[in-house]
Amino acid sequence: MGTFLQYALFPGCDVTSASAAVGAARKAGFAIDPDKCRYAQSYEGTQVLIEGDELGFAPLAKALSDSAVNPVMLLYIYDGDFWGYDFYSGHEEAHFSTLPDYFEPVTQEEKARLSGNPAALMGWFPIQNIHAVKCYLVHWSDMDEEELDGEQFALVGDQFPYGDCWQMTDFAACLGFPWPFDQAEGAPPMKPPLPKLGEILAQNLPRMPREESLLDVSLLRDLPSALSAEYIQRLLDEDGVREFRFETKTPRDVMDGVNAHRWTLSRPERDPLCQRLAVLAAFCAYWLNEGSAWGFLDRATYEPLYGSAEKPTDIYVLRARAALTDFTKRHRAWKDLERLTELDPTNRALYQAEARRWVRQEKEWQERTEPRRQNLFQDYEEKKRQEAEREAKRLQLILEKRRRRGKH
Repeated sequence: MGTFLQYALFPGCDVTSASAAVGAARKAGFAIDPDKCRYAQSYEGTQVLIEGDELGFAPLAKALSDSAVNPVMLLYIYDGDFWGYDFYSGHEEAHFSTLPDYFEPVTQEEKARLSGNPAALMGWFPIQNIHAVKCYLVHWSDMDEEELDGEQFALVGDQFPYGDCWQMTDFAACLGFPWPFDQAEGAPPMKPPLPKLGEILAQNLPRMPREESLLDVSLLRDLPSALSAEYIQRLLDEDGVREFRFETKTPRDVMDGVNAHRWTLSRPERDPLCQRLAVLAAFCAYWLNEGSAWGFLDRATYEPLYGSAEKPTDIYVLRARAALTDFTKRHRAWKDLERLTELDPTNRALYQAEARRWVRQEKEWQERTEPRRQNLFQDYEEKKRQEAEREAKRLQLILEKRRRRGKH
């Protein structure tokens, strides 16, 4: 027999109220064993692993919500084959199943009803990126077998792909409720939840291992930069940044929060606070070993292609960006290194050496690509010759036809 599991989220609710709601549902006739239920409370609310003889689905979710006078999302895993949820918050509700036609064919209306409704969750859960939530609300029956068998994940950093019923825990974590129950029946080993940014800085936790960073090969790697813990700690104490209290959030939540704030402004690229927050997000992306760190650093300064703007003056940001620049953006690295040479003459020799490293890389790239470029050029010239030859033959045939008509 596969895994049967139901797992309730009570956003903004304490354990006492959640426990009382579970007890009331038991008295109402739902197959629940209150003594075996497990509870976990966090900043976002209470989570309950509900033990019983059968799953309650939508009726149980509504009963828990009514008893607690609180929104409740009841997530479930059915026989280890699929997962879904039922959500109630007073008059508002939402339902989702990864396999809506698991038991029998369903109408399009029923399938749409079981497609989830992220808008109904907004305000109840700390959702800063609704598009991230939508990535999970996918009917597996609409996916190709290759997508289900190919270890395709809803979001980078998830533990479980589409087709795995334990993807439910990744979805809950996206809503601010990472899985807290160790050794639950049928549960696979879980990765530990991401630490808070404050913990990373205080304990100097190493970045997540995944792949070699561009910083590891840069000559600037030993210079303090905006990727240094000391710099980020100072940044968190700055006016404007301090009010976000990002030190209490995980790196991924920080990145989502920075992006969400950016969308509230009409010209975020010119906003000084947005630029400082971009540096913070860059550190988080770098710590997570994700490829978006350079993109955030690119937003940390305003340097339009046309028109004028103040030149950047933060050498720590420029060092970090120059060190994380890949070959396709080498022209940006040269620009940052030139600026660093002006601002920080003490390390001029190192910046010049880094610029020469880029020059050598470009020369090596040109040497590798020159034969291919020559082949492409020769192919182009050969096609032009053949086309000209065909055109000459076509004109010759036209002239011969005209001569023959003239003789007649």
